[in-house]
Amino acid sequence: MSRHQEVVLTGSVICPGIGIGRVEFVDIAGSVPHRELIPEAVRKEQTRYSYAVEAARRQVREHMKAIQHDIPEHSAVVIDIHNAILRDDIFHDSVRNRIASDLKNAEWALEIEWESFMAQFEAMRDPFLRTRVEDVRDVVTEVLDILIDPDRQHTQAVPSRSDVVLITPHLHPSAAMYAQRIGAVGFATESKVLTSHAAILLNGFGVPTVGGVDGLVTKLRDGDEVIVDAIRGRVVLCPSASTLGKYRTRQAKLRKKSESVAAIDCMTADGTKIRLLGNIGNPDQASLILQRGLDGVGLFRTEFLAMEDGTISTEDEQTATYRRVITALEGRSLVMRTFDIGGDKQISSLQVSTGRNPALGLRGIRRHLRRDSGEFRTQLRAMLRACADSDAGIMVPMVTTVDDVRKAKRRFEQTREELNTGGIACGMHVKFGVMIETPAAALQIAEILEMVDFVSLGSNDLLQYLMAADRDDEEVADYNDPDNPAFLWLLDFIITKARNLGREEDVSICGEIASRRHQISKLLHLGYRSFSIVPVMANDIREVIAKTNLLTGRGERLS
Repeated sequence: MSRHQEVVLTGSVICPGIGIGRVEFVDIAGSVPHRELIPEAVRKEQTRYSYAVEAARRQVREHMKAIQHDIPEHSAVVIDIHNAILRDDIFHDSVRNRIASDLKNAEWALEIEWESFMAQFEAMRDPFLRTRVEDVRDVVTEVLDILIDPDRQHTQAVPSRSDVVLITPHLHPSAAMYAQRIGAVGFATESKVLTSHAAILLNGFGVPTVGGVDGLVTKLRDGDEVIVDAIRGRVVLCPSASTLGKYRTRQAKLRKKSESVAAIDCMTADGTKIRLLGNIGNPDQASLILQRGLDGVGLFRTEFLAMEDGTISTEDEQTATYRRVITALEGRSLVMRTFDIGGDKQISSLQVSTGRNPALGLRGIRRHLRRDSGEFRTQLRAMLRACADSDAGIMVPMVTTVDDVRKAKRRFEQTREELNTGGIACGMHVKFGVMIETPAAALQIAEILEMVDFVSLGSNDLLQYLMAADRDDEEVADYNDPDNPAFLWLLDFIITKARNLGREEDVSICGEIASRRHQISKLLHLGYRSFSIVPVMANDIREVIAKTNLLTGRGERLS
């Protein structure tokens, strides 16, 4: 390709918007130095490796501190996963042993252990373990970078650069956090894992991002001008002056539209009112709900209250946190989800996995019913106390059977009665709901609705469990297609059963499909009227809803 020849590559939108800037590459694999050691140098090399691992841990902590006031959903969980990998003594001992047994330098030993690790994953074909490949690769890359260039100071303050578009072959969480720290205007990747942890982070940060762009890395150089068109799913390489002018005009229109659309009620073209809520992952994000003109919080994830060292915030601390969110929302609705720990949400010693596939083990309410009932009681008490002067909703995740719902609701009612009897002010009108994330629960939706006040469909997990394909595994990512007839049938089945009971208003959808422009019109026509989305997507989703006419069957015409 000529240095100045305009080329347009296509991909898929991860986070909408338009970014115009200069290329900066991240996560580009370089050559790993190979050196033979003399026996006397082994101890020093092992120490050098241990230092690099500790430096990587500090780097992750610094990343977290740098973005703590703008942290998107799931990011705390992503950090916990990285910390867990960095604390994996089995893996690190294997690297140190390799240094001693093979007399190889630390970088070479780490490379060999990583390749062995990957081979084991492939041989085991374990669905859960294979989902962690990108996370482990990210951590290995961080340690390698520090070994190769120990003076590279990722942990220092990074100056904002308003003209940077990050380009990468992978989709690593560390790159997403780096994008936030430097204020990158765009992000493009060859990776097709479009619902990975990193993708969720980028969406939460609001960085215009396009993924699945084949040949992206080889066609660009550092400093090239590039446009990330995360509206149409395109990346324009070395754009002409004419193309740049058109895109700058589009950018200006998008900003103007963003400022005006937020003030408009969410309604379809035929006048049907739609409830649009937001997902948040910590109290600071409550302000996003007001800024985006949303009706409230449809999913308040509380896993950030579970500490890295395995401890949980006390009842009083939790109560204060929940009250803070209630106050910040200024009367808007709130649904708080109890801890969803387990599966891909591993948090230190809090998660004890007894099976080969934690994704199918003690996760969410299963963990509370079978192992940690005291933790569940404490959280319920805190939530109910926080709602003493307001109505809100408490939702439990990962129900599978009607019996799960019955037991969880009994614990909820017992806790409320316990507080009331003890003279402790609590919310006596708090609603009780569950997340529908398993096909078994979805097929029992009628029975479950008769027992609860509301349900929320966790579409990400519901889709991957239905398709038996992990959404973080690039080799099977294409199975997680929300347009799959089986999934659409299941969504139709759920809302039809709810409608037959006169309860369709008590069913909400959260997860990725609720935040995708091209899915919303379909969901509206199926009969869904309540969505909980990534706040940054509010204006885009509101715009699609406004163009959808439920009387004529027409929706937004997408290019």
